[in-house]
Amino acid sequence: MKKTTNNSGLEAEQPKDYKAEGEMFIKELTDKKNGANYSRQFFFDTVVTDANGNKKKKACQIAPMRSKMIYDLKRDYDVNVKPEDFSTILYMTLWAGGSWDPLSTFQGRSSFFAWLRTVTKNAIMEWLIEEKLINGVIPPTMSNTRLALLSQAPSKCKIVIDELMVGSKYHGLLTAIYVDRLPKEKVMKRLNISDCEYESGKKSGENKLKDALIRSVEFTEENILRDKKKHVVTVSSEFVADLSEWCKSKTSVNLLSDVFGTNLSDEEVCKKTIDFLYDFSTKQWPEEVGGAQ
Repeated sequence: MKKTTNNSGLEAEQPKDYKAEGEMFIKELTDKKNGANYSRQFFFDTVVTDANGNKKKKACQIAPMRSKMIYDLKRDYDVNVKPEDFSTILYMTLWAGGSWDPLSTFQGRSSFFAWLRTVTKNAIMEWLIEEKLINGVIPPTMSNTRLALLSQAPSKCKIVIDELMVGSKYHGLLTAIYVDRLPKEKVMKRLNISDCEYESGKKSGENKLKDALIRSVEFTEENILRDKKKHVVTVSSEFVADLSEWCKSKTSVNLLSDVFGTNLSDEEVCKKTIDFLYDFSTKQWPEEVGGAQ
């Protein structure tokens, strides 16, 4: 930290610019030309050759944090996490299929590595629970949740967005999409943005809103932020047997007749049904239809 002299003549330390520090790391990680090499050195140990031709391992930048967290996991949960597994989980979480979207939630309120430690803890705990190495409930994260705002009333969406995205550059975009319910073309025209800016802004804005909802104490309703993981429903053997018998009895019957309440052998009804199904399948639907993504 830089030191300055205050009114009393005493030296005082200026707060460190965490945001600038974090943006430096983010820029290096997401750089299209050299980002891959930088990411490899940031997340993973590498082997280098010195001037004498001797090979030695070079620790990655997250090595100190990684060692401490692996030690804590062993002490607290009696699980052994390999360094390479730890690095892979963190890398895949931040890389997010090449979008690096989780990095957009860094706001500079703390150091980049302090923020990274929180992200890592959530990702590692989720992995340990999924692998059944520990028991517990997977905490909500940006990667395992989805927004369900399109199934809510616009007035409710306005309350959520106004409260959690105040001052954000994505406030107008999210308002146009979820409160005003404008189609994509009209949103782009209103905000004077391109198709690419719309898509990237929508994705980043939704991630920031999800992050704010996860951290929020007030907005905790499940119908706003939902778990998008697969759910397993267990049924009894009696149910399976009854369903099998029902299916056998329907083998010679048009199953759509149960849905439409009529015999679909009628030529006109068949035609209308086919037209409906064709129109339904070709229609451009929002991401949320029937609460699914």
